Amino acid sequence: MFEEKSTPKIRPCESGDLERMREICVETSSLPLNDEKDRRFLLLMYCDSYFRLAAENCFVAVDETDRPVGYILCAADTRAFLREFKKRIIPEIKGLGLRYELRAREICAGQLLCAAFAPAHFHIDLTASARRKGVGTALMKTLKAQLSQKGIKSVQLTCGSGNKSAIAFYRKNGFKTLFRGFGACVMKAETEQ
Repeated sequence: MFEEKSTPKIRPCESGDLERMREICVETSSLPLNDEKDRRFLLLMYCDSYFRLAAENCFVAVDETDRPVGYILCAADTRAFLREFKKRIIPEIKGLGLRYELRAREICAGQLLCAAFAPAHFHIDLTASARRKGVGTALMKTLKAQLSQKGIKSVQLTCGSGNKSAIAFYRKNGFKTLFRGFGACVMKAETEQ
């Protein structure tokens, strides 16, 4: 895999990466995945929608065989992303059942509220073998440079308030806590440092 001191290769996502990204999304999920509907919901919410609606802001970290070991997926304009999400993704989620649709709408409402703090938001996931090797930081730097180049000055995220290792990682990468509540921690960072 990666040496401690080597720089991981980061590149834009390609269509051939999607299946591996889905595997990583499922592998790293903290959501209960009891059946295929749960799995489909997870992928529509946190992987496929970004690949479909915001591919220009999606990057993968790859190993020496060019196989993704992590990704960062970003909506540079959360409000515009959510408008498209409601038109193109919610109907698919609705087909999974009412509880999935209601949960998706709840998540969208939270993202819309957080857009008041920073226009962009993202998701990042790494395989266990890629953690603590600079891969996440390399993905974060790539995304911040992309957003900065587009004139986007800040980015935000939401993670579980009990996920201490994730919060420490984000702090190390320049994120500051905006607020905590309802089991979530909302954080923000400037894209230029």
